[in-house]
Amino acid sequence: MSKRVLLGILSSLVVVAIAFMALAGDQPQTPPKSPAKGAEKSIGATESMGKATLGPIDKGSEISVKISGPGAVDASTIKVGEKVSIDLYFSNSKPRKAFTTGFKLSSPDIKTLEHPADPGMGVNETGDIKGHNGWNDNSVWDLKGLLVNKGDWDGTLPDYVGIGGVAVKQRFQPQASTKQVSFDLVVPEAGTLVVDSVFFPPGGYWKFSDNDRPAWGGPYTFKVVK
Repeated sequence: MSKRVLLGILSSLVVVAIAFMALAGDQPQTPPKSPAKGAEKSIGATESMGKATLGPIDKGSEISVKISGPGAVDASTIKVGEKVSIDLYFSNSKPRKAFTTGFKLSSPDIKTLEHPADPGMGVNETGDIKGHNGWNDNSVWDLKGLLVNKGDWDGTLPDYVGIGGVAVKQRFQPQASTKQVSFDLVVPEAGTLVVDSVFFPPGGYWKFSDNDRPAWGGPYTFKVVK
């Protein structure tokens, strides 16, 4: 086996290890002296955590949020009791081997929401989390597809989820902003719903395998009306 081939294999293993470590945690990272649920850090809160220093933000690679479905009244308003899709759009500036991210659903006045089951139609066992445009199968993330860690996804807010993927033979290629992931929800009461970023331990930073970080336009706030 040549040195180049061996280095390639080792590089792929490192990428895989990073991605799986980042999705291994059961709860979002909480800052010191803040053990209560909901005390996690947002992506914009700090440049480093512990001994790890994050790479630069790649402004050409951004994650943004839109809503769709029967419960989407308009771009910023959700209808009580109707199924709505929280859609994650990804733009990308260069080929990527792996990524990890985390998201939080929270509210100052809504206590619970529903994750309607849609078995066999999503990337998780209940089907409420879906991949789109090549992220619904192994077309892009060819090592086990889109990886989902529902750290706390029980409908009692705040809810948290880790999302990631590893490409061994394929790559996440450069693209304009495209819908890649969605969360199906039903909100049973009026109020305000917030979608924001979150860190997952032990390696759960928002990052690509080359240490770049995607830009984040959030937090995104939606009004929920009757």
